[in-house]
Amino acid sequence: MKKFLGGIKKNIFYISLITGMAVLVTVLGLYNAQTNSKEKTITIGQNTPNDSTTEADAKEALNDKKNDKNSGVSDEGTSEQKDIETDNTIENSAASTAESESAETGASGVSNDSLHYDPKDSISWPINGNVIIPYSMDMTVYFETLKEYKCSPAMVIEAQTGDEVKAVYESKVAEVSSNPELGNYVKLELGDGYTVTLGQLQDVKVALGEHLDAGQVVGTVGEPSRFYSEEGSNLYFAVEKDGNPVDPMLLIQ
Repeated sequence: MKKFLGGIKKNIFYISLITGMAVLVTVLGLYNAQTNSKEKTITIGQNTPNDSTTEADAKEALNDKKNDKNSGVSDEGTSEQKDIETDNTIENSAASTAESESAETGASGVSNDSLHYDPKDSISWPINGNVIIPYSMDMTVYFETLKEYKCSPAMVIEAQTGDEVKAVYESKVAEVSSNPELGNYVKLELGDGYTVTLGQLQDVKVALGEHLDAGQVVGTVGEPSRFYSEEGSNLYFAVEKDGNPVDPMLLIQ
């Protein structure tokens, strides 16, 4: 035992040195372990938003929600406005259609669809008088004023200025106009593609779209146009089917 203690006393320096180094190594090990733990904590913190970032994101999220709500309200308002505009458009369209149908029907309540003409039904003369230029599309006839022969798509009936011109059949006034050849004229729609044109008129007594009964006064005969000055006062009387001339004599009773 004395030898052991004596050996320790002799080597106390080395023993102290070794002990100090061991303590130092232990302290360094603990320090390194603590440092690594902090680095891991910092690394984890870097992957997770910090407090200020989280607060900013939260505010941004709230703003986005407010914007979404406002957008929703705006969209709803826009949708309601579109619905109202659509309803107004439908109402206006319906009113326009009703007005159009009313105009087509006329004062008598007869619409275009109710007009019907069967060529087996006879039409009446629009005026009493001699035929001075007959209908002729197969052969030419002489026009005195023009001093030439040509086809005639209508009948020219002798008349006196002021004579009344009457509707030849139940019809609707499809056109009221004038041109250099016919002067004032009225086109009547009989139905099923048949129309009657009455020209060389002076006083037109009907209006566009008006429904006429057979025998109703359309107007009066006027002075002849320069195309018929030699023929004298007359009535231009033409019948067409789908725009093609028809001999009035085939339909007149």
